[in-house]
Amino acid sequence: MSANKLVLVWLLLIAAVVGGLVLIRSDGYDQGFALAKAEGDAALAKQATAHEEELRRLAESAAASLKKAADELIASQAYGNQLAADLVAKREELRAVTEKLNGEIQRVTTLYRRALDAQPEALPPALFTVGFVRVWNNALFGTATASAAAVPSTGITTSGADATPSGSSAADDLIAGVTRADLLANQIRNGEGYAACRAQLTQLIEWNTRNGRN
Repeated sequence: MSANKLVLVWLLLIAAVVGGLVLIRSDGYDQGFALAKAEGDAALAKQATAHEEELRRLAESAAASLKKAADELIASQAYGNQLAADLVAKREELRAVTEKLNGEIQRVTTLYRRALDAQPEALPPALFTVGFVRVWNNALFGTATASAAAVPSTGITTSGADATPSGSSAADDLIAGVTRADLLANQIRNGEGYAACRAQLTQLIEWNTRNGRN
């Protein structure tokens, strides 16, 4: 074999080897890229699934919180309505008691018996001074400066000496136009008001306690 032919053979052999190496490298690159792409796609899919799961969990948690808040609001409104209804019922009950007691004023302030088997007699007149009325009304209002003629809805109103100045004076010794019936009616009226205030305060305390307020 001539030298030229031998060189040509070696060149062909080297070309074949180089070509094979190139093909092998190209195939390895393609396989590596495909493997990396598959792993990346899997990681992205996993991340997307985890993100969707997190969004779903957050949505469910928000929905549950909203439902709980709505249920609590409905329960709170129902409780408030019940308290209001109870207060109205209590006021009606107190009004019924007041009317019943007012109906007894005439009987218990005009006649008396000396003994259980004695006949009823007219009660002797009861006299109250302007000073008595002043002190009575001052005690109701919690003040030492109220006049003898108080607000009719809470205090006793005198039929005479209405312009009496506050404090001890000679006018305190005058007879006020107040009877036993006036005193009893005033006590009954104020008793209803005090009981209504107590009931309202009790329900307010219950409402604040239920709603976590101090």
